[in-house]
Amino acid sequence: MSRYGTFREFYEKELLPDLESIDMRRRATNKKVLTVLFVTAAAVLAELLLIPDNTDFPKSAPMIITAFAGLVAAGIVSKNYRKEYKEKIIARIAGYAEEGLTYKPDASIARYDFVKSRIFTLSCDRYSGEDYFRGRIGKTETEFSEVHAMHRNTSGTGSQQRDNYTTIFKGIFIIADFNKNFRTHTVVLPDTAEKLFGKFGQSLQSVSFGRGKLIRLEDPRFEKEFCVYGDDQIESRYILTPSLMERILAFREKWKTKVYLSFLDSKVYIAISMNRDLFELRPFKPAADFDFLEETLRFLTLLTGVVDDLNLNTRIWTKE
Repeated sequence: MSRYGTFREFYEKELLPDLESIDMRRRATNKKVLTVLFVTAAAVLAELLLIPDNTDFPKSAPMIITAFAGLVAAGIVSKNYRKEYKEKIIARIAGYAEEGLTYKPDASIARYDFVKSRIFTLSCDRYSGEDYFRGRIGKTETEFSEVHAMHRNTSGTGSQQRDNYTTIFKGIFIIADFNKNFRTHTVVLPDTAEKLFGKFGQSLQSVSFGRGKLIRLEDPRFEKEFCVYGDDQIESRYILTPSLMERILAFREKWKTKVYLSFLDSKVYIAISMNRDLFELRPFKPAADFDFLEETLRFLTLLTGVVDDLNLNTRIWTKE
């Protein structure tokens, strides 16, 4: 529990002095960034006008190189104060949201754990992440971060072979202790097939793509929103009690996006699809914006609230 009565009090006493300092650096840095971009644009324009068209060397190549170099330089210039914002501001908001919650801006959920969950069956050929949080929420060890996983598609042959990457998942990935050693694996996926294709979609559900057998449950509302696969019908039903299914439905309604769950090796893995970055400083907006930081706190509270949403602190089982 924070020693401050309200987030406004915490903001004014703990965050505002550093935010004002970061804002000064942000404004100064933005001037440098705009200068870099202006010089880059001028250089590209000069190349466009001065490089003759009748050369063996592609005219567009130096312009592309110049533009890329300018954007990289602008990114490097603006990186430092954004890092300071995360280390000084987001880290403190994390501690305010949940005592003992630690934050590492450049770390993420390990690729191994993402793949191990078996939520997504396509090969994860490119993986990145940031904004990693970890802590004990009540009795439950929890960790989460932003994750972007991609699958490589190869087309053509020989010198014409090309690799294209498509997104498997982009959003928040959460791992929490479920306090039960599962013998098998159970995965809960959004039921897009039935929503798109109706009765025909029900037959498509039986295609598990290596996730196990289709598990039939007795809650029609849950089966309308999710399809469940597992290695053992009895254990999957044992895990997905009526109470837990109700909580998962409420959790899905709260986030209003695709939600995936996996129960494996005493852990619950949760993937929440999301296209926005939650913990970034807006480069051309003030850092000392109370409403924006309060919104950041609300998102963080939603994420740590998964423990209560799924009732993970109630130890109805003990680990075997």
